[in-house]
Amino acid sequence: MLRTLLRPGIAGAVALALGAGFLAAPATAAGGAPKPDAPKKVISAYFTNWSVYGRGYFVKDIPADKLNVIQYAFGVPTFNQATGAVGCDVLDPWADYQQVYWGPENTVDGVADTYPGQNVYGNFNQLRKLKAANPHLRIEISLGGWTKSTWFSSVAKTAERRQAFVSACIDTFIKGNLPTGGWPEDAGGIGVAKGIFDGIDLDWEYPTAKADSNVDYGPEDRHNATLLAQEFRRQLDVQGRADGKHYLLTAALPAAKSSTKYYELREFTKSMDWVNIMTYDYNVSGGSVAGPSTLFTRDPRDPEADDWTWNTVGTVGYYLAQGVPASKIVVGVPFYGVQYIRNADGLYKAFDNTGMNPDSLVWDSKPQPSYHDLVDVSGVLTPAGATTGGWTRKWNVFAGEPYLWNPAAEHVLTTGTVTAPTTIVYTDPKSLAERTALIKLLGLRGAMAWELSQDSDDNALINALNPVLR
Repeated sequence: MLRTLLRPGIAGAVALALGAGFLAAPATAAGGAPKPDAPKKVISAYFTNWSVYGRGYFVKDIPADKLNVIQYAFGVPTFNQATGAVGCDVLDPWADYQQVYWGPENTVDGVADTYPGQNVYGNFNQLRKLKAANPHLRIEISLGGWTKSTWFSSVAKTAERRQAFVSACIDTFIKGNLPTGGWPEDAGGIGVAKGIFDGIDLDWEYPTAKADSNVDYGPEDRHNATLLAQEFRRQLDVQGRADGKHYLLTAALPAAKSSTKYYELREFTKSMDWVNIMTYDYNVSGGSVAGPSTLFTRDPRDPEADDWTWNTVGTVGYYLAQGVPASKIVVGVPFYGVQYIRNADGLYKAFDNTGMNPDSLVWDSKPQPSYHDLVDVSGVLTPAGATTGGWTRKWNVFAGEPYLWNPAAEHVLTTGTVTAPTTIVYTDPKSLAERTALIKLLGLRGAMAWELSQDSDDNALINALNPVLR
């Protein structure tokens, strides 16, 4: 069975990683049975509010027929150190609910906004339209993320703060009470966004660690995260009873066995409908060698190869071993690659990304080009997977991932234009087919993608995940 579903050679790796009783955790363990009105299988993808600025990717561009959950990024935990007040706010009021669509070209239904008189404009209004046209669709607000988890430790510190924070999040995003006082003058108000969001996704990166910018973090975060999840579940259930529906609660969790230093996995997951495991960023542009961002199976050449969980299959096995039910596991995939320049010896060799700019919109200037960049912008990859412009596509048989090699790629850097040997690791439909097979084989809940605007114009990556729903 394994050999018919997965590429040759993976069967042994899956058996090793998921052996030794790791499949003993049944789908119904730890409250694992899906709620009747929650999606039984999940293809979830992030939509970022800044997509409308960068790529010019709008809600209308979301392939709603190919997925069933959208995670809107991001909402922001807030905390006032002087007063102790907690809050839960929108990240970008303009993109979220103030931007008026004066014409029909960027709207879901081809109808321009009516100004004044709507109270909700921008992405929120378009998401409402998208849901109306696709009744199967669920939308969650994702809270935090790498740069906006600043105050999670603070708002989770005490029972009083947890209760107030959860109440504030439900008030803003579930009850739909949006701030007023901006422009348009009628934007926002009490209950104006109710019904847009079907749940809350927690993206605390990471409890017990500073990560990008956490304040007042400490070892107590690990248990406080569990208590915060329980408080969210309690209050969402109360609100759900009032509204006659089940509100989703999910979370983005880190990969590999190191995840347990951040979370009490089994206890935390009990409160969740499912958890999205971020099985990517195993190797990053700030690392020491040019390695794949996401490994499907173990690569003995990887600097972390001694850790058998340092790959997608191993991470899934570890979560199962920790008592997380298969029915609550959603496998994360990146729609972006990692670019390593001045990399003369190729994969797992040294590189020097000096001069790369993560904020650049130019594909060859940034360390993380998207699949859209590779296919639709640069054309170094054709939709059929062929290469152009001196690039060669290779396959990492150990990790189960593709990569590109060019001995003389040109890059426009902050330090000037250089020509250098370059490796780009990335995700493609073939590598995603392996995830799809794994999900089906083990009865996992589904797949999650970061993020929609990074897919190709023909939605090749989200299409490759779609069999999860069938």
